Amino acid sequence: MNHKILLAGVAAAAVMVAGNAFAGAHASVEDQLKAQGAALDSLSKEVEALKAGGGAAKGVKGVSLKVSGHLNRAVGYYAEQDNESFISYVDNDASSTRVRWDASSKTAGGMTVGARLEMEMESNSSAAVDAADANKNAGGDAFATRHAYVYIQGGFGTLTTGQQGEATESIQHQAFNFASLADINPEHTNGSAIDGGGFLAFGDGGRQDAIRYDTPNFGGAKASVSFRDNGELTAAIRYAGKVGGIGALAALGYEENFGNQNLAFSGGLNFGVIAVNAAVSARLNEGVGVEDDFYYWLSLAHKGNYSDMGATALAIDFDVNNGQRLGNQNNASIGLGLVQGVAPGADAYASIRHFFGGDGGTDNAQAALVGMRVRF
Repeated sequence: MNHKILLAGVAAAAVMVAGNAFAGAHASVEDQLKAQGAALDSLSKEVEALKAGGGAAKGVKGVSLKVSGHLNRAVGYYAEQDNESFISYVDNDASSTRVRWDASSKTAGGMTVGARLEMEMESNSSAAVDAADANKNAGGDAFATRHAYVYIQGGFGTLTTGQQGEATESIQHQAFNFASLADINPEHTNGSAIDGGGFLAFGDGGRQDAIRYDTPNFGGAKASVSFRDNGELTAAIRYAGKVGGIGALAALGYEENFGNQNLAFSGGLNFGVIAVNAAVSARLNEGVGVEDDFYYWLSLAHKGNYSDMGATALAIDFDVNNGQRLGNQNNASIGLGLVQGVAPGADAYASIRHFFGGDGGTDNAQAALVGMRVRF
């Protein structure tokens, strides 16, 4: 056979094989491109569905849902009246660890309806530390209900029903409590359970199953009223604004408490460099020979920006308990606290408090706290 003819045949065969391989590869690329296009189309549809809120598993269309909360952990040092001291790793009760879900939507008439579910996860509360068992409360208050209510809001105000803060909740905190996170507030609880750490504050309504109404804001003032599930009444009025160019906060509350009347007031003036705060409450106890209870609290607070990390707050407070509920008279304490922003949503803090012995024979005690709260 002519070598030229043989070589020509081999070359032709090679070209045919190469052509078939190229066609196969080309078809494979086309298939891949088609598959990728289909995947992108499917992903695009899922994104659009998420934007629209469609599908029961992805939420309800037209309803806004926000999830938030914080984790707050600290190391506490406590010295009791008998000179016994101990360290405990606690959840700071001044702002306990929690998570909340807020949902809201609009009615056809333009009103807002919504709900809040908030759970508290306070492992080893700083308000329950005990020298006999520094970790006795660990996990004891895990996943407790703080709020579980629904509401409707419009030009008439806000109507709420369910587990919620009463009208007088935080009535003693209507002040410029810049270092409240460091337990410098009218309801300081760090170390209040240790021997010598007697503490009494009242009139600040808690969270109850109740129905509550809040008026609209009128020039910085608004009123609230609530009825507990046992029929008892709480009512309050609050103000936030300026008086003569000075920042002003004030609140006055009334609360029925098993036949006894509680009155509570708090307020503050912010002069810029420093804020002056006060709170006072009285329980008018029923019965012959039964003394009334009183509580007084004063504070000086400052807040400024001295670091690139965040705001710095410093405060000092002094309070006096006077009443029968502690079984003694004139318990008092003085506290100093610092709060330092360290990152978005994160604040570090430190506090120290000295409890003075009361007339009933209670000796001195001390409590200190260092920790951090991270919000999300």
